[in-house]
Amino acid sequence: MPSHIQPKNSQSDYFQQYLTDAETLECIPPAEIQMLRQRFESNVFNLVVMGEFKRGKSSVINALIGEDVLPVGVVPLTAIATILEYGKAPTVQILFQDGTEKQADVKALWDFATEKGNPDNEKGVSEVHVSWPSPWLKSGVRLIDTPGIGSVHQQNSDVAYGLLPRADAVLLVLSVDQPIGQVEYDFLKQVRDYAGRIFFLLNKSDLLTATDLAESQAFTSQVITEAMGFPATLFPFSARLALEGRKKDSAGQLSKSGFLVFTEALKLFLAEDKGNALVASLAKGLLRLLSQTRFSAELTLSSLTVPVDELRQKVKAFESKRDEMAQGGRDFSILLKAEVKHLADQDVTADVEDFMARLSEEIEAQIRNHYDSVRHLSSHELDESLRQYAMEAVRTGWDHFRRDEDEKLEAAFHQICARFNEKINATVDELYRFSSDLFSIPFDAVDADSAWDIQSGFYYKFWEVPGSIRLMTTSFLHALPKFLGDQLILRDARKYAQELTDTQAGRVRYDFAQRLDKSMRDFNKGMCERLTVALAHIESAVKKGLELAAAGSAEADDEAKRLNERLKALATLVNRVKVLAEPAQLN
Repeated sequence: MPSHIQPKNSQSDYFQQYLTDAETLECIPPAEIQMLRQRFESNVFNLVVMGEFKRGKSSVINALIGEDVLPVGVVPLTAIATILEYGKAPTVQILFQDGTEKQADVKALWDFATEKGNPDNEKGVSEVHVSWPSPWLKSGVRLIDTPGIGSVHQQNSDVAYGLLPRADAVLLVLSVDQPIGQVEYDFLKQVRDYAGRIFFLLNKSDLLTATDLAESQAFTSQVITEAMGFPATLFPFSARLALEGRKKDSAGQLSKSGFLVFTEALKLFLAEDKGNALVASLAKGLLRLLSQTRFSAELTLSSLTVPVDELRQKVKAFESKRDEMAQGGRDFSILLKAEVKHLADQDVTADVEDFMARLSEEIEAQIRNHYDSVRHLSSHELDESLRQYAMEAVRTGWDHFRRDEDEKLEAAFHQICARFNEKINATVDELYRFSSDLFSIPFDAVDADSAWDIQSGFYYKFWEVPGSIRLMTTSFLHALPKFLGDQLILRDARKYAQELTDTQAGRVRYDFAQRLDKSMRDFNKGMCERLTVALAHIESAVKKGLELAAAGSAEADDEAKRLNERLKALATLVNRVKVLAEPAQLN
């Protein structure tokens, strides 16, 4: 068995090859091929790596990649979310909280993404993107390394928890040298909603004997079962040995590490979750392009046999239909914008306001209950406990809402896109059928699905009173007699929770609206370009025939020969792509 790790995704490999083959034909608009390629490459699957500090999260990612990409060490290192995605060459892009960006060498990770190089995130880094030529990443997987939960640096835990809603799956890294603790136990209870999408990894298995490892595995599995409410599969391995095996290209060492059992399970999960649905959908899109290209070639070929005067009349009839179709495309754009705006202004706003009201009531009661359980604390400790509780309650509440609303919104937006995609495809097909009848050439329409994503740029913003005012207020409350001060602290905590809830409501609403607007504009652009390209394609084919007819028989014969060769190449490629467009035929 080869020691490298290559996700099984042969259909994806075939599709990419067929896109390249289509490009070599030099008869399909490059923009159309590029659009399909972008849609294929943008099908990102976020694998978020989480766990308590010093469990070896970065080492697990390095083992998957097969190289020392991320910093590792004996003290908590990762301080900023580090996102690994595919690139032809290793590069680093640093995103700052003020919106600026910076390109840097991979070595810069130590200066910007670690607690030592960037203590308490004093450099104001938002996240770091690392591009790397890895087979895992090329298959559409994006690995997200998070700061450790439960470290002394609270902002690191906040960053880690904030990334959870972006996860398509979670790799939760535990280790044999440190039994699962309270922080991890509490974390497990909080991520129950992600059950089924969590891989439980038990790292550093090489530190224990087989007997001790079995005991550690049994204990960890028991704790996970208690926290999650169901048994879960645990993958024991040594990321250190796995990385060494990868670097030395040693199948034996890689097998000894136990890492292959995990990676095979991960491949299967990715194959089932990502599946071949996207490839089949995009293959239909490529088939559609090939069908249209074949029609254009046959159109030019046919026009070589039509008398010039008759051909001019047909061109005039086509131009009239072209203008009619172009107006139809503009009408579609207007209707699309109106529907998406209604979705943002009415549906999303109503959902946000309804949830905000319910969340306010729930948190009011929760804070009161929490106050009763911690009122024995000193005034200072009580104040901090209530504020932290409010913050986490608001964060958790809006996380649940955003996840549910994401699914609802994505489904609604995709329904709109599907309808308009069907309309624009019908318009393009009508244009081809009109030309087919006009020039007596058969045309087979190919249905192609739409696949449009809605990306989020949401991040939480927790309101804070300016430092000096907050200091004076809390100092005053803490100086009061406890029976009086505690009631005022409770009142302030309720007010704080309400302000947090209102602030996040505005941000969530704005985030959804912005994402919808951008997604709509991207979809509309693609929709309009598709119609424009079809119009230009047919018009070019018709006028090419007219030019050749006027040029002379020798030039027309040469072009006819080229067109017939092109039609043979197209027919071969069509037969290959059809296999991808019909997944049931795949082995």
